[in-house]
Amino acid sequence: MQIGKKYFFMLFFIALVMFLISACNLGVVKPDSNLPAPASSEMPVIPTNTVLPVSSPIPTLTFTPQVTFMPSATTTLFMAATATATQQWLSCPGIVVTVTDTDAGDVLHILRCEDGLEYDLGPLAKGVYAVGPNDKFLIYVSLSGFVYGAKIGEPFVNVLFNLLTEREFSVLNKKVLPNFKISFVGEAPNYRLVLLERNYDQKRMYDLPSRITH
Repeated sequence: MQIGKKYFFMLFFIALVMFLISACNLGVVKPDSNLPAPASSEMPVIPTNTVLPVSSPIPTLTFTPQVTFMPSATTTLFMAATATATQQWLSCPGIVVTVTDTDAGDVLHILRCEDGLEYDLGPLAKGVYAVGPNDKFLIYVSLSGFVYGAKIGEPFVNVLFNLLTEREFSVLNKKVLPNFKISFVGEAPNYRLVLLERNYDQKRMYDLPSRITH
């Protein structure tokens, strides 16, 4: 009898356990895979497309200076009309002498570039002239045989030598037009005049007074 009771209790215990297991299986609900997942407590992350403004290049105004080519100033020297041709120069060469042939004789117009002084000498008998090496004096030899000297800046001439009375140049004793050439030797203020007559190839030298050479 005791063995039958033990066997009965064992069957009862097994049945009870089976019943409890069946009850647990009925309480568990399998989720349906076709149903959407339940919403979580957190807020869904919604991707957002942030549109950044495209920076357009700012136009830069560049001012280019307009180059205007201006004509360069040109100095024009207007020379008075004379009977003899005048030379052209780029700069004033020191002393400029312009000879004008008039009925009374030759008039020498003197221009001193240093200070712009201008004046006339003459009229004088036709001849030749030369300015001293230091631009301080002028010598004029007339074809009639007179040697004149003038200090630059003084509007008059001085008779220095009379070639007729010397009778050194043969051309003056004959009816031939002299052909004189003037040059100088020495240093200031002791210059000497070298006078050459080309027709007869005669030359003479004269001491010049220092009152006109310095």
